[in-house]
Formats: sequence, structure tokens, C-alpha cells
Amino acid sequence: MVRVARERRPAFTLIELLVVIAIIGVLIALLLPAVQAAREAARRSQCTNNLKQIALGLHNYESANGSFPWNQGPLSAVYPNAYDGRVPWDPAGTNGNEHTNFSALTLMLPYLEQTPVYNSINFAFGFDAFLGQGGGADVVQGTGVRVVIGSFLCPSDSGKGRNNYRASNGTNWDWWSRDAGAGPITRPQPTGQGIGPIAAVTDGTSNTIAFAERNRGDGDGSRYSPGDVYVGVPDSAWGLPTYVISNPADYNVIKTRVIPDCVAAAKAGAGTWDWGGFYWAAGEYTGAKMNFNIGPNSKIPDCSPWGGVGAGIGFYDARSRHPGGVNVAMTDGSVKFIKDTVAITTWYGLATRSGGETISSDAY
Repeated sequence: MVRVARERRPAFTLIELLVVIAIIGVLIALLLPAVQAAREAARRSQCTNNLKQIALGLHNYESANGSFPWNQGPLSAVYPNAYDGRVPWDPAGTNGNEHTNFSALTLMLPYLEQTPVYNSINFAFGFDAFLGQGGGADVVQGTGVRVVIGSFLCPSDSGKGRNNYRASNGTNWDWWSRDAGAGPITRPQPTGQGIGPIAAVTDGTSNTIAFAERNRGDGDGSRYSPGDVYVGVPDSAWGLPTYVISNPADYNVIKTRVIPDCVAAAKAGAGTWDWGGFYWAAGEYTGAKMNFNIGPNSKIPDCSPWGGVGAGIGFYDARSRHPGGVNVAMTDGSVKFIKDTVAITTWYGLATRSGGETISSDAY
């Protein structure tokens, strides 16, 4: 019998297989950052488009009404307290809550192709913005304000809530809109300041920020994340000379007292408000309004001397998940990317509508 010798098929040795796996691993390691960068570029582009739509809506609102919307009303109508369903819902004296009025985004809804949502809101009442984080809802406004509007969300941000885009309150430290620090969108004041027309932006609409990004809170009280705010600290935040941070005297207090106190309180484990941006309808700092105090994506933590929810006063500066900076909508309708390294004086100049600053495009 003649035996036919079988031809041996070549195969990988164990060493060769390990080499191939290592090469594949190296290629993945090289490609992954590029893939992630491409994804972030797409998310940032979507975020830019969102802000562009908001900026166009702002101009359409101004054209139709002769002024910009407020960023927060001075006083709200009464709002129902959901105790036991009895009427009248509100005892005497509850009218005039400053935290229960609507945001600029709410007033702009018809100009953002969101008329059905706008019509679902009852403007005869205010809105209790601090209901809902635990699962409840405002008994009158709950249907409208809980709607998720995609153009109000930045896809780069993983926080909870419904809003990433905040109306500027300039360099005002609290909820007022004093002329010296006012942005283009203001809060009407009992002292006589009205809602701002476009003519009030004397620094130039292309040099004045109307809306900026801010991260949503994460809802996790066990840690601090960008978008969260340390609350109830520090005491030094009360009693500033003018409550306009771009004023040199106020900035000196912020730099030498408030920031160190804030950092110390954060290290000591002060409590946080973790639901920033929960409602696009909320016309105050924890909802759809921001100020310019410490710079975009600052390493300084956000904090407020206001206890509990941190509304009304404090650091509510621009923050984003985009590497290196934040997107902002200028008053002329354009959208720009402001670097984290922008000088604080330039940041303040971009925030105010009539400061008289000269800002070149290469300054940010």
C-alpha cells in the first residue's frame, strides 16, 4: 500500500497570534481618539445649530414685539400650592414670588416652532420651578413645562434636565439687571428699568452675548459635577458694593473674599443643588438664566449664598462638555466658540451691552 503524504497546512503560532492581537490593539488605540473627536465635532455642530435657532427666535421675537423678552419677570402671578386641592389655592400675600416666573425661552416658544407647547402654559399663573425633581409636578403648568424640546439640549452634555441654554444676565451678581452690568436680555426692575430693545445694545450686537451654554445638573447629591452649585456659602457674598462684578470694587471682593470662601466651603463638603437646567421654563439661575462672573468652564466651583436651591444669586457661569470652551449666541444672531482661556476683562466686555469696551475678534 502506498501512503500519500498529506501536505501540512501552515498555521499561526501562539507568538504570531499575540503579535497580531497587539497590532490590532495599537490600531484601535490610535483610531479611538479620532473617532471620539469626530463624534464630539458632530455633537458640537448640533449644539451650534441649536443656539443658532435660539438666536434667530430671539430676533423674530424682537421684530414682533419691539423688544427682547425678559430673562426673568420681576414678580409672578400667584401659583397653586398642591396641598389638598381646595380653593382658593393661594393664601393672601403669596402674589409676588420672584422665583416663579417664566424664562426668555418660554416667551420665545412661538418663534421656535413650539406654539403648541406655548399654548399649553397658563400665563395667568406663575410656575413653581422647584417641583418635579423628586417626581412631582406643578399642578397647573406640569403638562407644558415637562415637554422635552430637542433644540434646548446639547448632545455633548450627559446631565439630567431639559435645558442647556441660558439667557444672559450680564455681570450682575444677583437676579437683578442693573444697567451697569446688564446684558441684552434684562429683568424689569421695580426702580423703572424696562425690557431691553435692540437699540440698547450700544456695544454692538456682534460683541454682546445673548445666550450661553451651561451644563445641566446630574441629580446626584453625593458628588459635585459641572452644572451643580454649592449652596448656602459663603457669607462674604452678601453686601458687595454694587452687585455688578465687572465693577472693579466688586471684582476685588469676589477675587479676595468670595472665591476663597467658596473654594474652602467646597473642600469642606458643603451641600449642592444638583438639578440645574431641570426646566427650560424656569426664569431664574437654576433654570434658564446665567451670569458672567468667573469665566467659561472655570476651575472655581459654582456656589451661591442662597440656601437650599441656590436661586437668586451666585456663580452661574457658562460651562460645557466641549473641550476648550463654550458655544455662545451673540445678539446679532451669530454663534461663536469662546475659549476657556479668554481674559476675564474680555469675558465681562462680551457680557455687557453698554460698557463701552473695544473688543477685537482675536481676543477670544
